[in-house]
Amino acid sequence: MSSYFEDGEQFDIVYSSACFEHFAMPWIVATEIAKILKVGGFVFVETHFSYSSHERPWHFFQFSDMALKVLFSEALGFECVEAGMSNPIVGRFSSLADTYLKNKPIGGLYCHSEYLGKKIRDVKNFNWEQIILSSVVGETKYPQPKA
Repeated sequence: MSSYFEDGEQFDIVYSSACFEHFAMPWIVATEIAKILKVGGFVFVETHFSYSSHERPWHFFQFSDMALKVLFSEALGFECVEAGMSNPIVGRFSSLADTYLKNKPIGGLYCHSEYLGKKIRDVKNFNWEQIILSSVVGETKYPQPKA
């Protein structure tokens, strides 16, 4: 994305609606957004969390609000202003599902996830492979196995 604009050209806001689920490599898109956004500028991303597959073959991901926070983390130079989920969905497994799931209700579904972030600093030569996982997901740990 940054190659489409003149060197050093940056923007105050980047807005994306129902696009991120269609990017084959959304982490690269997040990095490109960081390149074209001014320090102090805002990014708003609205995408799908629980939604049927659509516009195939260009439908790759579903995102929680937590996933968007990782994509636009402090490691990439962002501060989360607000993130969340919207448009609750009532779901149920179909009669074609595995026996233990047939017709069981599915809770916690939301159609959309949203992220509003502010770019707080430039990060030169950003590389996802050099990120320390705890720096983008916090100190969350899986429970220890029971003895």
